[in-house]
Amino acid sequence: MEILGLAAFLLAITALFVVAAFISYRALRADEAAPPTNLAPLAIEGPEETVFDYTEDKCSPIDIPDAPARAFRDAQGQVHLIASHYVTRAMVGPSLDDVRHDCRLVMKSDLDGDPAQFNDREWVTAPWTPDGRTVYALVHNEHQGNKHEGQCPSGVYLECWYNSLTLARSTDGGRTFRQAPPPRHLIAAVPYRYQPGVGPVGIFQPSNIVQRSDDGHWYALVHAEAFGAQREGTCVMRTTDLRDPGSWRAWDGTAYRVRFANPYESSGTSDRICAPVSFAEIVGMTHSLTYNTYLDKYVLVGPSSRPGPGRGGAVWGFYYSTSDDLIDWAPRKLIREVTLTTSFECGDPNPAYFPSLLDPDSPSRNFETTGQRPYLYFTRFHYKNCGGTLNRDLVRVRVRFSK
Repeated sequence: MEILGLAAFLLAITALFVVAAFISYRALRADEAAPPTNLAPLAIEGPEETVFDYTEDKCSPIDIPDAPARAFRDAQGQVHLIASHYVTRAMVGPSLDDVRHDCRLVMKSDLDGDPAQFNDREWVTAPWTPDGRTVYALVHNEHQGNKHEGQCPSGVYLECWYNSLTLARSTDGGRTFRQAPPPRHLIAAVPYRYQPGVGPVGIFQPSNIVQRSDDGHWYALVHAEAFGAQREGTCVMRTTDLRDPGSWRAWDGTAYRVRFANPYESSGTSDRICAPVSFAEIVGMTHSLTYNTYLDKYVLVGPSSRPGPGRGGAVWGFYYSTSDDLIDWAPRKLIREVTLTTSFECGDPNPAYFPSLLDPDSPSRNFETTGQRPYLYFTRFHYKNCGGTLNRDLVRVRVRFSK
């Protein structure tokens, strides 16, 4: 069982709100020039349902839903739902409507203090399986310099935050994941080495993986922070081989020609920088990507904000956008106004974050499609005071698309 001391707990909560405030500021700046949107409303239907109850279901203090919910079916037809922390566990059951939390570890972070290994705190965030036996996953890796002695003179989490994406693989239907010896598992990073005091830096927060039927490639959206030559926003990357972490190529503004590289093994930036897409429309949204068979479009969901008519400020909540090609996105539209962890102030009701769409009726083994009435999954935080909390639940609510 993992042990979380009081100091570590307070540090984790402080980091959450520092990062939230930073991302909120960026989103608000983008809103100032956001174009109007003509997307039809996405209606909420029914009450919230609790999928994971922290008080009743947790297996350790840091067993928390700390990433958007993902799901896949194994070869026996069992559904694995993952929305975990850097110590990964899953919920398993015969259907997406009937999963139960399993205390067995799916993957545990190595907490490696060497930034050149890209192997510190790791979240399994985007699994995809072709057959239910072998499962590949994009892993969100955070090198947290402030957690390693001598690597962060300021002690400020955000200033020493260095992110990347790596590859994990399961050969037992998703029960356990393993990685190649680091840094051979590296998928995506910015072409700059770790420097204390200049963060946040990196490529992180991947969407789920979708396979396009027209070209056979696997695609994912990733968030890039502004640093050096890298601009902030949502980048698109694709591959023809999920087995090879070096096979992913990102959009450069014209074609998929960006080849990510390990900055500790090579130099140069000209062909290592991805070009963010539709920044005014979606800012840096990446949380959930599915192909919607009712709209015949890709649907992106994420936390964001937009100016509210007559509100005198930004409207925070869960937003969605649609696209035909993953490059050009419609101006985002509000699904549901909620208090986000990015807009939370002392005294506000319990905030929410990490939205994603999952459809129990999806014929896809990887739930990469949605229909007219999927569920919106998200994490609900329960605050007893203004200092933060680990008490958070995974909940869902039915939504309905309209044409």
